[in-house]
Amino acid sequence: MVPTNESRKGLKTVRIFYGWWIVAAGMAIQTVTGLVFAYGFSAFFIPWRNDFGWSRANLGGVLGLARLEGGIIGPFAGWLIDKYGPRLMMVVGLGMMGLGFIALSRVNSIIMLYVVFLGLLSAGSGFGGRALPVAFANWFIRRRGLVIGLLQTAVGIGGSFVFVLALVIRTYGWRNAAIMAGILIWVVGIPLAFVVKHKPEQMGLLPDGNRPSTDADDPRSLKDRQATTQGTSSSSVGVVDGSSGTSPSKPRFFWGRDPRPEMDLTLWQAMRTPAFWLMALTSALWVAMPSIVTAHIAPFLAEELKMEYVAALAALSFFAVISLPARTGVGFIADYVNVRLLASLVLLSMGVGMFFFSEVRSAALAPMYITFFAIPYGGMLPLTAVLQGYFFGRKYFGTIGGALQFVQLPASVAAPYWVGYVADVLPSGYRVAFKIIAVLLVLASGSILLARRPRPPLPADRVPILIGLISRR
Repeated sequence: MVPTNESRKGLKTVRIFYGWWIVAAGMAIQTVTGLVFAYGFSAFFIPWRNDFGWSRANLGGVLGLARLEGGIIGPFAGWLIDKYGPRLMMVVGLGMMGLGFIALSRVNSIIMLYVVFLGLLSAGSGFGGRALPVAFANWFIRRRGLVIGLLQTAVGIGGSFVFVLALVIRTYGWRNAAIMAGILIWVVGIPLAFVVKHKPEQMGLLPDGNRPSTDADDPRSLKDRQATTQGTSSSSVGVVDGSSGTSPSKPRFFWGRDPRPEMDLTLWQAMRTPAFWLMALTSALWVAMPSIVTAHIAPFLAEELKMEYVAALAALSFFAVISLPARTGVGFIADYVNVRLLASLVLLSMGVGMFFFSEVRSAALAPMYITFFAIPYGGMLPLTAVLQGYFFGRKYFGTIGGALQFVQLPASVAAPYWVGYVADVLPSGYRVAFKIIAVLLVLASGSILLARRPRPPLPADRVPILIGLISRR
């Protein structure tokens, strides 16, 4: 029997929310860049030292200056992403990164390394790297912690294969490996970037796949409901679950998720809140961790424990693998609990874990010490973006994120170079540096607890006094 038009109307077509296609494409891109760029730097670190004799401080300084560049272009890149959307910035950024790896194959001096890394690789990452978190934050509100966790998990998946990159370098040389990395970014990353769209409203959708009311008598149009979900920068707010009504009350228990809808603050409003500066302080105390892990963990194991090159990179791969469940798991948990408290506990655990890791004396015990450190490290990675959305909303996510990155500059620039310098000048310098950073992580666990979510009435949407005075000079 052929179904009639009337019977077809009763059939429901199950469609996958487009946001999940963006998540899938973003994870594939992050897996590639995580392998060759985020974790791949360690695979090149040791061959560069062997071929050119460059110091740990000079190599760590590459990442430090990359952080400086990222902080400088961060506000501009965030503004461009908010204005033109993440797709364009991803294509530009991935194109620059691919070209950067090909240029890297021609490097013969530390100056050339700095020029290529800062001019192409870091700049490309700065323009394209912030685009995916912005897109994810716009497409998801209730599941934001989960999807940001998945994004960070993809980086770890790439990192778990860094030992393969080490084998490629050993077999074909680091110059040929760099060319392969650049081509891989172009072939995989750029086509997938075209899957990414800025906001669900551009497709007539709502965040999290929420559907507008199907009631024919509902006087509110889809556009009205989208505006409700987006919120405003003054007194109105975006309803997280897409429903309307009175604002939910505070959580019943201190560990519970705040059910009140998030508000969209402008950059100037955010900078007038204590939450912005406390979050900046917290991030500054821990933001250098990814650079330290990718640049110094493998050399530390190779030099202090006398591990062979591929074995040290395999240990870094193990670190990435162990961190994977926490990246997604903690992101998922963040959607259901007090995210400030969760971040505090994760930072405290990371500080304790890094302290114990700095005491590892045997290669046989290295996996156990790595586990203590890697789990909380992986858990913290998605929480920065989740905290930003929790405090300031999604409308100006890219711009505010870029400003936070700029404020974190002193710590993020100095840390990679400083760790390398301490390792150069002190006996067991890596161990000393790691212990100091462990203390800073414990301090960060306290600072995030002091931050409070902004509530109405919101600060004035004008340039803060200090910035206004500086701009007039």
